[in-house]
Amino acid sequence: MIPLPPPRRRLPHPAGPVSWQDEPGTAEGPAGPGFWAVMGHAEALRVLRDPAAFSSHRAGELPPSSAMLDRLDPPRHTRLRGRATRALTPVRVARFTATARERARTLLAGALAAARAADGVLDLAADVSEPYTSLNLADLVGVPHADRRRLPRLSETEAVADSVEYARGLVVHRRRYPDDDLTTALAHDAQLTSAELEMLVPLLLTTGLAPMRDAAAGGLRVLASHPGAYRRLREGTAAPEPAVEELLRLCPPLLTVRRTAAADTVLSGRRVRHGDAVVVFLAAANHDERVFTAPGRPDLARTPNPHLSLGAGPHLCLGADFARLQLRVLYEEVARALPALRLAGPVVPSASGVADGIASLPVRAG
Repeated sequence: MIPLPPPRRRLPHPAGPVSWQDEPGTAEGPAGPGFWAVMGHAEALRVLRDPAAFSSHRAGELPPSSAMLDRLDPPRHTRLRGRATRALTPVRVARFTATARERARTLLAGALAAARAADGVLDLAADVSEPYTSLNLADLVGVPHADRRRLPRLSETEAVADSVEYARGLVVHRRRYPDDDLTTALAHDAQLTSAELEMLVPLLLTTGLAPMRDAAAGGLRVLASHPGAYRRLREGTAAPEPAVEELLRLCPPLLTVRRTAAADTVLSGRRVRHGDAVVVFLAAANHDERVFTAPGRPDLARTPNPHLSLGAGPHLCLGADFARLQLRVLYEEVARALPALRLAGPVVPSASGVADGIASLPVRAG
């Protein structure tokens, strides 16, 4: 069975693994052309792994020369991703472990102290996961301390122009004042043009924070809603690595991934026409009962766990290792700091357009 997406993202028609969805007009906007909703795991993999049939470029949106990296197809995407991967090395990521752990401990200690001095409630989303992920990204990308308050605004999807303008200045700054960060590494890569840098650095800013923040808070919400799972994580009977994968499966950083059919093709018996929009619903694919046993139940020891939360194929998340490191460290430190994880009020959703984000996650201090 293929479940529907979360309530905030319901589709108008019953959906199987692949179904056509009309886009009727509303008070907020005119009718759209419609799209193919891909809900099944195997079908999602097919779309994500086959850029020749399902293109990342959206016709009429931006010319390829000025598109963001996530809108490009191979071979240009392959070359640019390769340059970014050379900068985002496993060694550079691993060096953040101690910094991320100290940051998580500091944020948790401050939030706990404030909660115990007040009403005994701390907000794991606003006071911990949001600053934790924001400051980690700032360190990785090389955002100067004076600019870090701007990072949440620059990471918003509607602030692309602002992030491109900021990235230009950041590249100039890191060429003049190099450091051990991703922008410095990219800015000194002689094989990258200025236009390509203006593509890569804003992508890090716009995709590195909000999805990671929402995934982190979402995983904590799952743990707070399932005391047995949290207890196993805290006691060590659930290993951190598979626990991270399961929480990612349940809380993907992005809700959907969009592609455009590059040619007439057939997907799950449906005839997809050249130019049709194809939208992969990651949460639905992660709940496909053909692949996952009891998909609605958190199983922190689930193995194998072929979730698609970090993508697949050429556009597999560039920062997947960094994402996993941040989540593992945060969940370990929360489990160390809080003997029990109990909700203390309603979970407040954010206005995120890319994930089922959380603005407030109130829990008891102890």
